[in-house]
Amino acid sequence: MTTVVPELEAVLEWVERSPDAPAVMFQGETASYQELWDRAGVVATNVRELGATTAGVHLERSIDLVVAVIGLLRAECTAVPLDVAYPVDRLRFICADAGVRLVVGHETAVDRLGGFTPVRRTGTIVYALDESVPVEAAEPDLAYVVYTSGSTGRPKGVRYAHRNLANLIAWQRDASSCAAGDRTLQFAPSSFDIIYQEVLSTLGEGGTVVCCTEDERLDPQELWDLIEAERVNRIFVPFVMIQSLALFADEVTPRTHPLREILTAGEQVQASDRIRTLFTRLPDCRLVNQWGTTETHVATSYELPADVSTWEDLPSIGSPIWETRVLVCDEDGRPVADGETGELWVAGTAVGPGYVRLPERTAQSYVPDPQRPDEPAYRTGDLGRVRPDGLLEFLGRQDTQVKVRGFRIELGEIETILNSDPAVAQAVVSVSGVAAEERYLRAYVVPKERSDDELPTALLASLRERLPAYMVPVGIDLVASLPRTASGKIDRLALGSAG
Repeated sequence: MTTVVPELEAVLEWVERSPDAPAVMFQGETASYQELWDRAGVVATNVRELGATTAGVHLERSIDLVVAVIGLLRAECTAVPLDVAYPVDRLRFICADAGVRLVVGHETAVDRLGGFTPVRRTGTIVYALDESVPVEAAEPDLAYVVYTSGSTGRPKGVRYAHRNLANLIAWQRDASSCAAGDRTLQFAPSSFDIIYQEVLSTLGEGGTVVCCTEDERLDPQELWDLIEAERVNRIFVPFVMIQSLALFADEVTPRTHPLREILTAGEQVQASDRIRTLFTRLPDCRLVNQWGTTETHVATSYELPADVSTWEDLPSIGSPIWETRVLVCDEDGRPVADGETGELWVAGTAVGPGYVRLPERTAQSYVPDPQRPDEPAYRTGDLGRVRPDGLLEFLGRQDTQVKVRGFRIELGEIETILNSDPAVAQAVVSVSGVAAEERYLRAYVVPKERSDDELPTALLASLRERLPAYMVPVGIDLVASLPRTASGKIDRLALGSAG
């Protein structure tokens, strides 16, 4: 057998066992396992011949996107997802920060990116180089770098290794009820690490990846229609999408919608009556609540019971995945007793190598494991406790990093941009809304000129040029001053309730 990175070994086994089985489907087009592997091999060959150790992935939703994901893994070239929906300035920052010399993309997307010259083409995939970027030595074992919102106003590149990814995918295949012939929706944006979980666990099981359009992804009724038409068995979606799907589930039955697993991560699961009704309509489908951060991907998982009447309103985040431990620690990094609240630290194989070009931030967040000092642990900033039944309970964030509609957002990045405007004296961003589907961002600005009524419109326009749409507040309120706590800090809770 050909030698491949560990997370692709099971995929290659299915290529050799069932080469003609459908691997990926999109809008009537199907690629078999052999075709997918061959097309990914072409990508790997081109990437190697062009000398790339790090490559941007700038593709629209398509079979090409799955081909590129597999191809870069085969080339052992670090992938840097470049979401086609992101503003150009953000994409250029990511490319510069990650040292992206080669971009694998669709022509229109690459042209918009600028600075990269197409040098090869295979089918609809273009290979474009930026000759001004120096060739850097490959970082051993590095699978991909995903950029998250940054608390200092600078997006952070999170590195994730092949060994981390291989452990997660092997665990996911073992934990899932899906198997050969089952179909999984490719829902996650290319900029999310979840795409690796969707694609590699499915192909490693002998299943089929079903790609969706952006319209289908955003419209719950269209998504239900796709699930029915393509006989989808598993989806990985943010909890807010589950809530949206539940609103349009009146006609859903096991016969028409053969879902067996709905996996969610990124937000607190709330088992409302509507959610319970959805899973009552689909008695063979299980809801799986996963927890983790981009730095650790999935760290824990909890499959809710078949009997929805036993569900807690706020279900547990469960137990650690294979080769992973979660510690509940006090401010000094000492594990606390079960039942006590503390910060959740992740240790073991789930912990990645750290951030790109941010050694101080890496040292702050990736610290010695208090139980095994020679190994790293990641301080998540999430609060939690161990319940009497031994399962973990998530209790919110320590800092200003928040989750809104499935996206992890550092409020500081948005605030940094607002506060850099010469017309702004001070700005803060808060989250309003209680239920997941109601949460939204709102900014509060103290202007330098009290009569500047056009400032909110101008600031929103500036934010839209520099940030992804999910990070742009729904509105900006001009205020004379910002509320403070007794210690003099900005009272974010007061802002949120005011919004």
